[in-house]
Amino acid sequence: MTAPTLDIAAVLERYRAGLRDVPDVELERRAATVAALPGRLAGEMRRLVDAEREYRQAVRRPTRPPVAPARLDRSRVVLTAGAVVATGGAAAVLAGQAVAEHAEQVPQALVYSPVAALAVVATVVGGQRLARWIDDRRHSLAVDVDEADLDPYGRELLARVRAARQARGEVC
Repeated sequence: MTAPTLDIAAVLERYRAGLRDVPDVELERRAATVAALPGRLAGEMRRLVDAEREYRQAVRRPTRPPVAPARLDRSRVVLTAGAVVATGGAAAVLAGQAVAEHAEQVPQALVYSPVAALAVVATVVGGQRLARWIDDRRHSLAVDVDEADLDPYGRELLARVRAARQARGEVC
């Protein structure tokens, strides 16, 4: 008398088909059960459970950001802009009152002079350029280095950066 044979492929196919229909809680219970089993069949079952988990996580993962946080960001921007305008408006009113009180003490040519306006603009632009110049001197630009000159950690880091850029679709 011969022992009954077990068709492993058929068992695995039925197990895989059954995994699609179970809820997440049951899937986790099955994963715990299969993790405790020894043998090759149990290893294949663990692989199927892991594949089903990954599939469900990929399906749940949003492909684009949800709409609600974008609206929240817009409302924050609007609120911030409104607060800046209100604060700036109040400051402008107070400054206008202060200028009106002391207007007779300031020569009219200085108040309305286009040269004064140009001096303010030149000071702002010059300040920005000076700040950029100082920043460039403090943090110099990157220098090209041959890949052969890198240590193993540098090569690994370069490989990670290239892989991330390729994943984003950038040309390396």
